Amino acid sequence: MEELLKTFLEEYLGAIEQLEKERYKNATILLSKALFALCDFLIQQKLQKLPKNHSERFRILEKYYPNVYLTVDMIFTHYTDAYSQPILQETCILIKNGIKTIAGTENLPEEVKKIIR
Repeated sequence: MEELLKTFLEEYLGAIEQLEKERYKNATILLSKALFALCDFLIQQKLQKLPKNHSERFRILEKYYPNVYLTVDMIFTHYTDAYSQPILQETCILIKNGIKTIAGTENLPEEVKKIIR
């Protein structure tokens, strides 16, 4: 689980750097990956296993973390769009706010919550 937290922090902080440089596509991809690492942390914490892919992650979230699932489901299209379409700053902010929402409602280490604030 420690590795998932390190991955989350690296991707989240990298996304913030990209956002500050107005590189919205990079920021969107990194924020999305940070979001998935955060979800995997929650899943690992609860079920002691990791999802094999996005589909399995979504099924687990829907069953065990319905509020997280709704947030991630809403964001996922923006993540996939980042590979083929221009990305706006608003998309980055949407994903960043989704991460904040999850951090505010789920049991996460204080170091993660502190960085997200």
